[in-house]
Amino acid sequence: MTDSTFKKYCLVIDEWFINGWNGVQAYLKFYPKSKYESADSSFRQILENSRITEYVKEKKNSALITLKTSHEALLKELENWAYSDITETICLKPDEVKELPGYIKRLITKYKHTKREIKNNEGKTIETIEIIELQFVSKERAMEMIHKHTGFYEKDNRQKTLPPRQVVDMSDYKNKVKE
Repeated sequence: MTDSTFKKYCLVIDEWFINGWNGVQAYLKFYPKSKYESADSSFRQILENSRITEYVKEKKNSALITLKTSHEALLKELENWAYSDITETICLKPDEVKELPGYIKRLITKYKHTKREIKNNEGKTIETIEIIELQFVSKERAMEMIHKHTGFYEKDNRQKTLPPRQVVDMSDYKNKVKE
């Protein structure tokens, strides 16, 4: 492969990273005259190239360094999701929600702040009640992600690949019992 071809393939890979892992669209951006089917097979061939494989690996490692992430960091964050305690956020005022530690604020997926005024018979406001509604990440989803990441379901996945059990024709058995 020439250096110019390698550079063009790298551009295709860069686009693949940007567009959400759509290899066909990445290929078509730089080879617009290609048909969909040929773009698909051509992109797959690009990925099989050893120089490109190394380039993809470098890009992924670079992304991990940039994001400062690792398997341990991911598992720690998922553990925070799974074992978080909602009581730490009950009855908080808006300013108190803002002061929550980052590891708790990252659990919040939705925030709603409403005020309700209680008025007397003359229409004068006696009291203002503030209501804070918080929605959090799913604990069930966190546990599922932890289990997938740590290979917890691996045994079940292997069972699917085992050969099927032999089916026994029970009519033959019934005939033998009658004899």
